Amino acid sequence: MLNPRSRWTRIARLAGAPVITCVTLLAFAGNAGAALAGPVATTAATSPVASAARARNTDERALAANRRALQACVRRHPNDCAAAARAVRVAGAKVHADQVALTAGRHGRSGNALSAPVIHVSGETLSWAAVANVSAYGFVRKVSGEADQYSLIHTTSITPPAVPGATVHYSVRTDVDGSPWASEVSITYPSSDPTSPVTPPVLTTPVVTTPVVTPPVVTPPVTTPPVVPPTETGSEGTPGVSGGSETFGLPFVKGINASLEGEGSNGPEDIAKMRSLGVSWTREDLAWSEAEPEKGVFNWTSFDRLVAEAKANGITVLPILGYAPSWTSPTNAAAYAEFVAAAVARYGPGTSANLQWWELWNEPYFSYAWDNKTPEPEAYARDYVAAAEAAKSVAPSVKLLIAADYQESAQTGGTSPEEKTWISDMFTAVPTLGKWIDGVSVHPYGGDPSLPLKQAGGYLDTSGQWGFARINTIREKFLAHGVNVPFWITEEGWSTWEVSEATQAHNYADLITQVKARPWVRALFPFGFREDDAHPTNNQPGFALLKYGTLEPKSAWSVLKEGFTTLS
Repeated sequence: MLNPRSRWTRIARLAGAPVITCVTLLAFAGNAGAALAGPVATTAATSPVASAARARNTDERALAANRRALQACVRRHPNDCAAAARAVRVAGAKVHADQVALTAGRHGRSGNALSAPVIHVSGETLSWAAVANVSAYGFVRKVSGEADQYSLIHTTSITPPAVPGATVHYSVRTDVDGSPWASEVSITYPSSDPTSPVTPPVLTTPVVTTPVVTPPVVTPPVTTPPVVPPTETGSEGTPGVSGGSETFGLPFVKGINASLEGEGSNGPEDIAKMRSLGVSWTREDLAWSEAEPEKGVFNWTSFDRLVAEAKANGITVLPILGYAPSWTSPTNAAAYAEFVAAAVARYGPGTSANLQWWELWNEPYFSYAWDNKTPEPEAYARDYVAAAEAAKSVAPSVKLLIAADYQESAQTGGTSPEEKTWISDMFTAVPTLGKWIDGVSVHPYGGDPSLPLKQAGGYLDTSGQWGFARINTIREKFLAHGVNVPFWITEEGWSTWEVSEATQAHNYADLITQVKARPWVRALFPFGFREDDAHPTNNQPGFALLKYGTLEPKSAWSVLKEGFTTLS
């Protein structure tokens, strides 16, 4: 496939935490500050710490800028991006050095903060000796058959709620990156009345965080799980294609990747042109690295502005939640879940923004979207479920899109060294994944969408290129796991760097025809909107529909404009 463009929390920074529970997030929400406020002010620090923090913030901004430059380069010509990749590595090394300096300033250089505490058990109380220069500890409770529950505490003892009839394992570590977990201890709780059903309680230890924005109170309706019909076959036996009306009762979403906060953007003018194209949605980054540059410290200013302007002009935003900040990694499911919960509490159902649909990560099956690490379907599945549980605990009616495709790049783990098992590996890692999926986000880049696949269940078209029709293969894999949900094409397009304007227009015409043949596709967001570079060094700007400077429409503009009128 084309190498499509990529984009670039404080209950705990707990290594490998797969799930964060609803009660912890509700505790977090209850400790927050005022809705739709500006950036959060941090407490003044001592001079060495303040200096280190300033240096890190400056270098993080430089890293973010370099990442954006790299992502603009690596679509189909990664071999031409060596300089951009080197700039990212250099900037990343600076941020790492800054973090080491900052940690040293906060915790001293004795190394005590990295020592594992020793837990003592007295009855049903756990305690440990304070670790020098440490004021917070990560705590985990493990109950067989349940997701591990993590919390951040500021004491050296805790009496967790009893879990009648269960043996519960506990551990603790310092709230310092890289610190080890203590050896686990366990408590076996006596059984309750055998005639009464046991409902294990959850930890209610207060969670103390740096000040954050208070999410508004939300009381949305409860969602109903989707009905899963048998796998559908089209009139000519093409898997996944149907002439029926399986639309899930949803209106067709017409959007575009407008980058309203991006370089060269002119909000009001862009929005006016979007409306003239016939779209009323824009897909925009709500980058984790920018919204939470420090753990527990949120800055929503930029996205507040974008959402307000879009709403005032009748445009709905589809936020993309991804791109881990430097203080954590994409595999920290607990931290990601906290960030997602905070974002949904601020902009989700029931708020003034009232954003119903959200996309969790952008193209996590590519390394540049996964913090430049090898993609891991298992880790992404854990991220997704943790975030879904957290988001729906704040706003039960929120709808979440999972990212999927059918690739052949290397990956970590899984049942195959190729990403073509991405979907199966996610379900193998998290068997309950399906009940949390509201929709699937796909980017079916390729040649002419009208070309059939080379083989049933494959991903290459008859010309040997990545084929649009692999979207059928992707859906079949979800149906095999009992998941029948809407598909959202959140990116698709062709670059006039590589094809003529006429070919771009022709391909969009064929795309509209193919989308109409698949009523289970409920959204289309072409990539992208306007060219943002007069002298591009890669194919990225060429995907746009409006030419640089003049904003003159390319031939595909009128084709899409007409095509959108036929989608409902």
